[in-house]
Amino acid sequence: MKYALPCFTREVCALLMLMSTALPLHAQSLVMANAHPPTTSPLAQPDARSLRDELQVLERRFNITFTYVSDLLEGRKVQVHPRESNNVEVILKELLQETGLSYRKVDEHYYVIVRQTQPSTPHRYPHPQRQSFEEQLNLQQRPPAFALPVLHRPEARVSGRVVDASGEGVPGVNILEKGTSNGTISDVEGNFTLNVAENAVLVFSAVGYLAQEVAVGQQSVISVTLEDDVKALDEVVIVGYGNQERRNVTGAIATVKTAAIKDLPLTSADQKLSGQVAGVQVKQATGAPGGGVVIRVRGSGSIGAGDDPLYVIDGFPVTNNYSQFSNPLSTLNPDDIESITVLKDASSTAIYGSRGSNGVILITTKKAKAGISSIEFSSYVGLQQIPDRNKIKMMNAQQFAQWRVEHRQDMAAYQGVPFDPSTVPAEYQNPASLGAGTNWFEEMTRVAPMQNYNLTLTNGTEKWRTLVSAGYFNQQGTVLNSSFERYSLRVNFEGHPHERVTVGVNMNPSYTLRKIANTEGHFNSALLTQGLLNSPLPPVYQPDGSFTPTITSTDVFANSNPVNALVNTVNNQNSLRILSNIYADVEILTGLHLKSTFNVDLNADRSNYFLPSYVGSFRSPPPQLATGNVGSSQRLNWLNENTLSYDRTFGKHELSALVGYTIQNERMESNTTSGTGYPNDVVQTINAANQVTATADVQAWRLLSYLGRVNYSFQSKYILTAAIRSDGSSRFGPNNRWAAFPSIGAGWTLSQESFFPTNPWVGDLKLRASYGLAGNNSIGNYTYIPGIVSDNYVLGGGLANGFYLNSLSNANLGWESSKQLDIGLDVSFFNNRVSLVGEYYRRYTQSMLQQISIPSSSGYSSIISNIGNVLNRGVEITISSRNTPERAVKWDTDFNIAFNRNTVLDLGDREQIISGDVSTNISTVGNPMGMFYGYQFEGIFMNQQELDNSPHQSGQIVGTVKYRDVNGDGTISTLDRTQIGNPYPKFTFGLTNRVTFKNWDLSVLANGSYGAQIMDLYKRFTTNLDGVFNVEAEVMDRYRSPEQPGNGLLPTTVASTALAREVNSLWVKDASYVSVRNVTLGYTLTTKAISSIRAYLSVQNALMFSPYHGGWPEVSYNGSNSLAPGVNYTSYPVARTYTIGVNLRF
Repeated sequence: MKYALPCFTREVCALLMLMSTALPLHAQSLVMANAHPPTTSPLAQPDARSLRDELQVLERRFNITFTYVSDLLEGRKVQVHPRESNNVEVILKELLQETGLSYRKVDEHYYVIVRQTQPSTPHRYPHPQRQSFEEQLNLQQRPPAFALPVLHRPEARVSGRVVDASGEGVPGVNILEKGTSNGTISDVEGNFTLNVAENAVLVFSAVGYLAQEVAVGQQSVISVTLEDDVKALDEVVIVGYGNQERRNVTGAIATVKTAAIKDLPLTSADQKLSGQVAGVQVKQATGAPGGGVVIRVRGSGSIGAGDDPLYVIDGFPVTNNYSQFSNPLSTLNPDDIESITVLKDASSTAIYGSRGSNGVILITTKKAKAGISSIEFSSYVGLQQIPDRNKIKMMNAQQFAQWRVEHRQDMAAYQGVPFDPSTVPAEYQNPASLGAGTNWFEEMTRVAPMQNYNLTLTNGTEKWRTLVSAGYFNQQGTVLNSSFERYSLRVNFEGHPHERVTVGVNMNPSYTLRKIANTEGHFNSALLTQGLLNSPLPPVYQPDGSFTPTITSTDVFANSNPVNALVNTVNNQNSLRILSNIYADVEILTGLHLKSTFNVDLNADRSNYFLPSYVGSFRSPPPQLATGNVGSSQRLNWLNENTLSYDRTFGKHELSALVGYTIQNERMESNTTSGTGYPNDVVQTINAANQVTATADVQAWRLLSYLGRVNYSFQSKYILTAAIRSDGSSRFGPNNRWAAFPSIGAGWTLSQESFFPTNPWVGDLKLRASYGLAGNNSIGNYTYIPGIVSDNYVLGGGLANGFYLNSLSNANLGWESSKQLDIGLDVSFFNNRVSLVGEYYRRYTQSMLQQISIPSSSGYSSIISNIGNVLNRGVEITISSRNTPERAVKWDTDFNIAFNRNTVLDLGDREQIISGDVSTNISTVGNPMGMFYGYQFEGIFMNQQELDNSPHQSGQIVGTVKYRDVNGDGTISTLDRTQIGNPYPKFTFGLTNRVTFKNWDLSVLANGSYGAQIMDLYKRFTTNLDGVFNVEAEVMDRYRSPEQPGNGLLPTTVASTALAREVNSLWVKDASYVSVRNVTLGYTLTTKAISSIRAYLSVQNALMFSPYHGGWPEVSYNGSNSLAPGVNYTSYPVARTYTIGVNLRF
């Protein structure tokens, strides 16, 4: 926990420093306080507690702040007994009387802990506005409790700024010339000025930070970055509906702070979690601007209700679903984020009830701080480039022509006739003359710019605090005519109209514009796929500069020009989102708070699509009828929450309790109007179409909840947490609409026990365990209701319009639930330089939503029901270390690694679930969900004997593919398809190193995955041997004859080519990787006009080490579908980004 002195004038801050460092014996003893603790300090008493902990209890109880030099409290303990007085100064006097320390009162909320020099009553500082600085310096002529030392005139003047790891100025930092009592204190911006002797060494110290020594040398301006002095159990973490000290947390919670993610040039907050948290796998499934990422917290567990975590922004659970083209979180400016907290186990997620089973991600935005007013401006510009390793290598014009010639040669040999060169089309007769031809991938992509600007204004007083930020982000896509643009504004206002009342407002409007390029999937619609398959012979442009309308050559399908399609197709989506909340907190009694919030998430989206007649499509070159559509949707989500919380310390006992009532409602209306038969391409509005059709949809849901939680701690050693939430949802059947989600957790801080040895090797040590139940309600809004569709009936000899039921209702349809056991260990080593968090978990997802078979006599074949069970179990390890404390070079490391195993335990009456675009994945009992499914490739038939002695299909010849006869029936058929690969890694890891030297800083973020596989489904087209498409360059090394067997992987072009296009294990590749995600090098300086200037260079996706070369190893065509993960179907390429940026603070 960090504290800073309030906003005073620089002179008064200097006075505070002088007072707090004055000693009648020797000024140096301030920084050496722990070397000679007072003999009267009760260090060895078995009923003692650290003074630091006791002061923190008082801070919470009385809503005050203590500031002190960290070393002053080191090793000091006090007796623990009930302190019932309501006067904090009475308690302080009693608390400090045997410690050799005293206190100084700054105002009603701030106290300074100092060394006691002689018995006296506490002395109050004069109010800074009532006396001049010179008058205050004359305080030693009063009868004070201590004397001020005489300051000798120095020989040099040093100024500078003190910042934290995120670059924020740190006020209230004690700056002392080592070996003297000469010192000062940093102002509200972290700035300081001090006269010092030659060759002086400055000691910087502040509560919550590690002390740091800096040799002045010849420097006149010094910038210092303080490191967090975070004991593993002292950190304050955000939890659902509040926050806790980590020492009192019993669940699995991880926090990512601004400093770790601030300069990553990414569109949305969820992308910044990559490699940061153990057990949280972040997959960049697409490189589309503004596109979504797939996040899994401790694996996938749902078959029918989705596996996406719940996102909570400033306490507001919001709707967020994966989309290839858009990501709702991209509407939130990442520069506005203070921290991201991930709740991973049921003990921490049960408070979110029916939405917590897949984990919860809490996003906390920035607020103004009391006593600090500032102007901050940040900006970066960059270029995005597709690495060569991410590009599929297709044949160039020369190779393609040679292939077509060789095909005719091979066909003649197969037919037993001499090859006639005259049968070769003229355009292929001289391959060498064609050169490279057209590289359609290069023509459809580009080096794309991106830029970001953000301005933040903050103003804070003790009573009122305001933050206003405005941002602009523009990312042009690496695929032509694709982009994402965001305008954002955020206003945060918080204040205290009364000392017991806190009110606040957050308003976050944003407007986004997307240009969408449909690039992924089947060639019928995916433009990148179309481009890869086009003949490389025709040019993009005709001699007059116009687009070549039809792309073809002999043997190849006649297709539209994909560059023309990209550039001239209109496919835009615009979104206005207003995310806001208003809240009030009233302290009814000491420690008893009533809080009420009202939250609104308003979305208004519009889409516009127009395909001109001169564009055409794949296998349908222009001219074609122009088509278009327009759509709009409006979604209003509101939430009202009312909570009553109580926090109190009773002697050795700490109690925190919470009860609450919430109601959330969402309604969405959408409509789409489509048109065709436009008379021309000029008027593109929908009313110009000759034929117009329209569709509409209305969706709504409501959630009513009651919640409660109790946290109890005894002597900060024994911790117990219990929580429960009861949810009622409109999404479930009337017989099963309500459910309760309880959890319990316990912790034992062994390091607080009297028997725990005191040594520098092991510091804090805590064991914890939790068990709980959470739910998943992502099943759709009307799943339990029978569906109806329109149809025509014969009535009275004519047709009549009507409806019929197409599914059965299920009034018992209920919650998908997740039971989870978590066992954790928190420990620190080497004087808290190294901290380790270990977790073991088992999560059972049960009552999964899926279709089950029913008797056909019912008139239906299936009904959706709650059945099935999936187990995820695993181990997570997180290690943080300060490798070089208190040296000129600061080096910190964070490392995490996670092992997860997924197993399907029950599928009800089903033996298997086959899923994916062309049945690429299968789920069976005893195996992980969504395993790859297809034929097991065993090579190429190299001779007639091998063919005759092996199972094969009728019509196969030497040189065709050889698949395994799985069922042993002597032939190859669809019954031989089987599991052929695993999309899940054996482990994932993340590694972050941060190094600072003087004004320089360097951070390197790496992450990796080992053991996962990926399926290259695009190969069903790019290795198609029929000659109707361009193909990959590796096809040149196919089987041609026994004398030219090729690489043993690609078959002949003369027979059974369709069999080679079936999904098979040859397309399954090792997708293990190590990626250097980000490298950032920065330099910070200060001036008189600007508090801080930081310039930096950054490379995102800097390096990739992987045996996989079909693109980015994380891509997934099916997005967040856990039943069909790991499929690459010509994904939007993921780029490497080079940026240069600057952060200014005034």
